[in-house]
Amino acid sequence: MERGYWIRSKPVYTSLVWHEKATSHLVLTQDDGGMALLKLFQLKHPKQAINVLYANNPSSKVNYAKTLEKVVPEGLQIFNTEQEVLCAFNDVLPTMFMGLRLYVAGSESFIWSVSECAKAHGIEDADIMKELTGTLARTVYCVHCKAITHDITTNIGKCCGCGRMLFVRDHFSRRLGAYMGLMVDAESPGVLPEIEEIYP
Repeated sequence: MERGYWIRSKPVYTSLVWHEKATSHLVLTQDDGGMALLKLFQLKHPKQAINVLYANNPSSKVNYAKTLEKVVPEGLQIFNTEQEVLCAFNDVLPTMFMGLRLYVAGSESFIWSVSECAKAHGIEDADIMKELTGTLARTVYCVHCKAITHDITTNIGKCCGCGRMLFVRDHFSRRLGAYMGLMVDAESPGVLPEIEEIYP
């Protein structure tokens, strides 16, 4: 990739920081997003109401649940799966009021699942503070069969739908929460460039 090259659709993530003028805070995290949440509470404990929805995957390398129970002063709910967090998020959003600030930390797949749920409730993507944690693995959308393959860590990955070998592009669809994947050997079937792990 050449210097100065930038794809506008590629998401830019930051570290979570409390929004000073919020009337309440809703934080969603999963797995390694627990560390981002701990850093957030080391900055300060806001005066406003806080709700935290945390997906604690039992197979995760680090379990942040017990530490979070000690650090988060109120409103902490711990779930076993990301799907449970998303269901709780859908349930709690209609009870929230104007001035709510939304924060999410976790894998890219989790971040964009949360963003999609928020959009269904009228919250714009730009109004969500996002921190990418854990892995750089990508979710890839096959432009040929429209299947979505999760956790691709290499520059070329196999589509879970049609089995084609896809080149993972930097072009990102916020609607799909996925990077575009194009058949890499269309002109010379079976001839593949070197496959390298670049999204560990």
